[in-house]
Amino acid sequence: MIHYHRLGHVPPKHHVTHYVDGKLMMEQCMTRVGFDSTYSILYFKVPPTDEFSVRAMELPGFCPIQPLDRQLLHRRHIKTQDLKVEGDFLTARRTLLMNADVRVGVCKPNRPAQHWFSNGEGDECWFAYSGGGTVESVYGLLPFRQHDYVIVPKGTPYRLHPDGNVGTFLVFESDTYIDVPRQFRNESGQIAMHAPYCHRDFRIPTEMLRYDAARHGAGPFPLVVKHANQLSVHEFKHFPWELVGWDGLVYPVAFNIHDYQPRTATIHLPPTTHITFAGRGFIICSFVPRKVDYYEKDGVKAIPCPYGHASVDCDEILYYVAGNFTSRKGIESESISLHPMGVPHGPHPGTYEKSVGHDRTAELAVMCDTFKPLLLTSVASSIEDKDYHYTWVKRENEAMETSK
Repeated sequence: MIHYHRLGHVPPKHHVTHYVDGKLMMEQCMTRVGFDSTYSILYFKVPPTDEFSVRAMELPGFCPIQPLDRQLLHRRHIKTQDLKVEGDFLTARRTLLMNADVRVGVCKPNRPAQHWFSNGEGDECWFAYSGGGTVESVYGLLPFRQHDYVIVPKGTPYRLHPDGNVGTFLVFESDTYIDVPRQFRNESGQIAMHAPYCHRDFRIPTEMLRYDAARHGAGPFPLVVKHANQLSVHEFKHFPWELVGWDGLVYPVAFNIHDYQPRTATIHLPPTTHITFAGRGFIICSFVPRKVDYYEKDGVKAIPCPYGHASVDCDEILYYVAGNFTSRKGIESESISLHPMGVPHGPHPGTYEKSVGHDRTAELAVMCDTFKPLLLTSVASSIEDKDYHYTWVKRENEAMETSK
């Protein structure tokens, strides 16, 4: 996904014998878009197909999941800070918004990771709102820290271990891929010099996963797989995720939002300027502290506050993390706002002019734009501020963020 990487021991050529301690290793190709795109080749001690049981599983609020039957068109505020859940990185997940291309949810684990999970529907992107930890996957160990994005490729068996077994995460699930936007790569696939980050900003697994009886138990070893809006549990008698080596371009990566290099200009740039990752039908953007619009000539000044806009082809959600982003009383850290296509939105009255003369913003937020309408789930509806759509009129004199 970022660049070619090799870890452990691999043979000199693809698809040739690879013996370790006199035993032939099982080669597995993890391919994308059939065999036409990126891939990694993994060498297993025991074939990953050696499972003895398959059973069904359901996790209410995550899978299976359906949107609300009816959803009126208006701006929404989902108060994820009010969501109370119990479980590990899998059982504490809740899907809030969804369409055919992407599902957006939160995860608030408060227990040690028990489950191994593989998303067979698409890539995942975890944003660590609080705390760090480690992703333990078939590709090895990947430490992450607060405010990291962690991208886990489709079909990757993994567990996420937050420090202290407690954390808060925003989670995107794609229907296909989540990757560096094509415009940020040159013809050789290298991240271009005009991109808002470089290869050095991305962290990758550097330590192989090794079986540890104290940490992994004695078996059997279940793997929860998500596919077609269903969960199935595949059980193995042996520990199935220990490799002798792998190489390729498909593996988990971590990137910290504070390493994002924001673009600035003399006048206000559209929010999509802050694009960080892209999927089919959606993009993920990063709003970080930065200098804002500084045009000034003959008494005419830039307006740093975002202009009102009606993006009639996109839904827009914003996950508020930290800084000066309060749009009114009730919008706070961990809030998600949804501004749907077909309904104009922008600054509250009075804040547009108030922003003139500001030269910096301290906001930290994650945005997602989609080309298909996002539908709420029942979990999102249960924590929604139902009055949000009308606050442009009812609370027009309250302070609003001036730099999005």
